[in-house]
Amino acid sequence: MNMITNLLIAILMLIFALYFVFLLALLFFYLSGFISLIFGAPYIPLSKKYIIKILSFIDLSPSDVFYDFGCGDGRVLISSLHDFNVSKAVGYEIAPWPYFKALFLTKYRGVKRIKLFIKNSLNADISQATFIYLYLFPKLVDKLAYKIAKEGKYKTKVLCVEFPIDTNQHIEFQLLKSEKIDNLTVYLYELKPRSPFK
Repeated sequence: MNMITNLLIAILMLIFALYFVFLLALLFFYLSGFISLIFGAPYIPLSKKYIIKILSFIDLSPSDVFYDFGCGDGRVLISSLHDFNVSKAVGYEIAPWPYFKALFLTKYRGVKRIKLFIKNSLNADISQATFIYLYLFPKLVDKLAYKIAKEGKYKTKVLCVEFPIDTNQHIEFQLLKSEKIDNLTVYLYELKPRSPFK
C-alpha cells in the first residue's frame, strides 16, 4: 500500500511539474507577443512562397548586406542568404519567443553569415546595411525612416511590406517601384544623397 501511495504521489508531482512548465511556456509566448505588438508589429511568419516572391521583387546581389528589422524567426534572413546569396544577413527582434526560435532555426539549418540581436531596431547599427526589410506597423516604419535617413548610406534600399514610407514627409527616400504580390503590397525605396545644406 505504501509503495502505491508513493507512486501516486510521484505521478501527481510529475503532472504538476509538467503543468507548471506548460503554464510558464504559455506565459512566455503571450508576453513575447505582447512585447512584439507594443514595439512594432505582432509576430506573423510569412510562408516560404511569399518570402521568395517578395525577395524576388528586389535585386539582391552577393555584395549586399541585408537587414531585417523585426526579423521574427529569421525566415526572411535565411532566405536572403540561401536563395539570394547576400554576403551577410543581420536581424533585430525585440520579442524573446521569435528571437530564440530564430537562433534555433539558424543553428539547426547551419546558416552562416547571419547575426541576430534581441534589441529594439531603433538602436540598431545600420552602417553596413545595403538593403533593409520592414514588415512593421506604420508608426514604427515612420520612426525607422527617420533613423535610416539620418544614419543610412546613400543608395541603401528599403523594402516595406504593406506599410509604405511617406515620401512627402521623408523626402530622403525615392520610391523605385511598388507591386501587389498576392495579397501583400510591397514598396521598394532608395535613400537619396544627403543634402549638403542640412
